[in-house]
Amino acid sequence: VVVKDDGRDPVSEAFRILRTNMSFMSVDKPLKVIMLTSSIPHSGKTFVSTNLSVSLANTGKKVLLIDLDLRRRTLSKQLGHRNDRRGFTSYMSDKITSIDGVISRSSLHDNLDIIYAGPQAPNPAEMLMSQRVDQFMEELRGRYDYIILDSVPAMAVADAMIIDRLVDLTIYVIRQGNLDRRHLPDIEKLHREKKFHNMSIVL
Repeated sequence: VVVKDDGRDPVSEAFRILRTNMSFMSVDKPLKVIMLTSSIPHSGKTFVSTNLSVSLANTGKKVLLIDLDLRRRTLSKQLGHRNDRRGFTSYMSDKITSIDGVISRSSLHDNLDIIYAGPQAPNPAEMLMSQRVDQFMEELRGRYDYIILDSVPAMAVADAMIIDRLVDLTIYVIRQGNLDRRHLPDIEKLHREKKFHNMSIVL
């Protein structure tokens, strides 16, 4: 986490601008659930989702960050919860029946909670299609001002498009020097065909 509450450094300022631009996207209804995806791994989704969560928490909002990259579980690993048995997959597989049982307090900010990915699931796509996920998200919408979903790369597997039914805004992360320029027409096509809700790009 590099963003600071009163930081004047370029990164903190960039996340404040991102936060402000998000407010312009919420014309019809409040943006509560925000998914981050990309074309390929190592694009910076987890970096952006974590720092955006802290930036929003700095404004006094109650924020929940969820690791929905059930395949690589990058967020959970980076925060030292690679083997955490309390997570999203635990709730979806009924090993934990209470939502409170999978929510962890974050040491990053008092206003930020985290749901880790949980144990590796053999069927991530099928799990995300479950009606139980919709009920889970509906319950969380009532508890938090913002829910940030750290998802999988959209070009790699179908998970991100499956999750899209749950979100109000999709932030597509592109990393300089990481993305092949030949992928840009594919990203434009995703936008044109409205594959994602309120799709916007962060470079």
